[in-house]
Amino acid sequence: MNKIIVHIRCILSWTFVLFSVNVLSQASIDNIQDTSIKNKDTTLLRLNNNYQKAKNDSIKCHVLLEIAAYQMHRDVDDAKRVLQEANQIYQSGKYNFKPITEATIQRYYGITYRRSGYFKEALEAYQKTKDIYIKVGDSIDISRIDHLFAVLYSSMGDDEKSEAYAREAIRINSRINEKKGLAFNYSLIGDIFKQKENIDSALYYYQKSKQLFQEINREDGWRRINSKIAKILEEDGKYTEALKYYFEDLDNKIKVGYDQGISSAYARISNVYIKLNNYKKAEEFAEKALKTAQEGKLIRMISSSYLQKAKVYEKFKNYKEAYLNKELYYTYRDSTLDIENVKKIQELELTYEFRKEKVKDSMQLVKEREVAETEVELLEAKNKLNRQWLFFGGLGLAALFSIIYLVRSRRFAISKQTLQEQFSHDLIKGQEEERSRLARELHDSVGQKLMLLSKQTKKINNPNMENLASSTLEEVRTISRGLHPSNLERLGITEAVNALIYDINVNTDLFFTENIENVDNLLSKESELHLYRIIQESLSNIVKHSEAKAVRLGIQKEKENVTVSINDNGKGFDIALKQKNISLGLKTLFERARIINAYIDLQSNIGKGTKLIISIPIHHG
Repeated sequence: MNKIIVHIRCILSWTFVLFSVNVLSQASIDNIQDTSIKNKDTTLLRLNNNYQKAKNDSIKCHVLLEIAAYQMHRDVDDAKRVLQEANQIYQSGKYNFKPITEATIQRYYGITYRRSGYFKEALEAYQKTKDIYIKVGDSIDISRIDHLFAVLYSSMGDDEKSEAYAREAIRINSRINEKKGLAFNYSLIGDIFKQKENIDSALYYYQKSKQLFQEINREDGWRRINSKIAKILEEDGKYTEALKYYFEDLDNKIKVGYDQGISSAYARISNVYIKLNNYKKAEEFAEKALKTAQEGKLIRMISSSYLQKAKVYEKFKNYKEAYLNKELYYTYRDSTLDIENVKKIQELELTYEFRKEKVKDSMQLVKEREVAETEVELLEAKNKLNRQWLFFGGLGLAALFSIIYLVRSRRFAISKQTLQEQFSHDLIKGQEEERSRLARELHDSVGQKLMLLSKQTKKINNPNMENLASSTLEEVRTISRGLHPSNLERLGITEAVNALIYDINVNTDLFFTENIENVDNLLSKESELHLYRIIQESLSNIVKHSEAKAVRLGIQKEKENVTVSINDNGKGFDIALKQKNISLGLKTLFERARIINAYIDLQSNIGKGTKLIISIPIHHG
């Protein structure tokens, strides 16, 4: 009876939490709608009014380009729509436009493509723009498009090409003494050196850029540089100095009315206050970041603001508010994903499972072949030792040589065991490296091609092909994430496990209860990876085999260990029988535990569920 009452209380508690999240989420969305009415964008209203007053399409085309330039940093989709309309007027041939108009259209197209992640299309648009500028012979515009090439290659992660284009732009700027272009390009080179962790060179170019911005009285420019310098100071632990620069950057963003920049600046200031242990101030600026993002209808910034608030509440040890804000973060983050229909993903699960089984079977064959070869070597070694026994017995020196044999045999066994353990370690390490390689290949090669395919299908206006391309792209991304846990590198072990639980919770009927402490940086990177894989494999086994309705997962930091416990209320199994016919998944699980010197205890009874306890020594490095 007591257990029933406890379960009822637990269910009511979770129902209240989920209801609160939904109410808060709806309230936030309603707030966006209300504030969007109160805060009209006067600049956009003025431009739209000019468009309505335009006497002919030629004037409309130029006004549309002004709107596109304004919207590129605020609403990329609207900028694309406006550009398409301007391009239709240009392509109509009714008006004698100058070549510079086509160059402007292509340049703006390139910027919107880059901001949307369509790098190939952006490169093509920039190249068309540069060809026109070269024909016209405008040095300033040539240097400007070289700067955009540099920004694009930086976005693609190609620092070498990015720096080459930036330096070519600097060469042109220096020749014609164009200080504004020099300032922007010095800033970009500073970014490249910062990416390479060459901090001294980064600061050198940032200072040169700031000096030029000040000479031309470009306040927004040198304040933006202050923000970059502040980031370096923050990473260097100079928080008070960093705050000074961040506040100057905030003032600049407020002056120009750049909502995304204002929200981002508030969040950075909140983060610094957390590091200064001033949690009250951190909460104040996190709230300002959220409010600004809501007023600007900036979904991504709303998502990150809720995450920032969750961090602050965790510091206050107000875990209920931290949980609610983190749920809102996931809600808004997921709303930005390009998923049109979840059912389509579920329909593709059979295909995914089939491919996954093919990969698994392939890896199993490789492992079986290597094990067979090892067994042959062991058999040959054993036969050799047997022949030695016969030889020594024939000489009548069995007593003496038996001692020698035992010593050598033990050394051989220890050596063989060591080799076998190293073999298992290398095999698992090789699997992880192969998974990472496959994930990169899927993301960089197949993913990019599918993205291009998705773009092309939109042009031919075939909804079925468009939906298939989009869902296939999402499937590839899902497979890539399954092969390599990128969350582990970006967020740390604690958030990676939370994200794993969240994904399983969303896609299954399992009821999760978790008590997860922050254990980031307590384990080595290798131990974090193996622990993540152990938890992932355990939860996967629960989903596939246990028929459980509820799972309880806990991660606690103890004196010298991190302890993980996973309990389910499934059908359980016979431990003794399982040990005789242990599966490959369980073998890998125990092998990973051995590699990181972890203690692992598996308990299960038929009809009473399963309990797994892992204890890993804390890394002192």
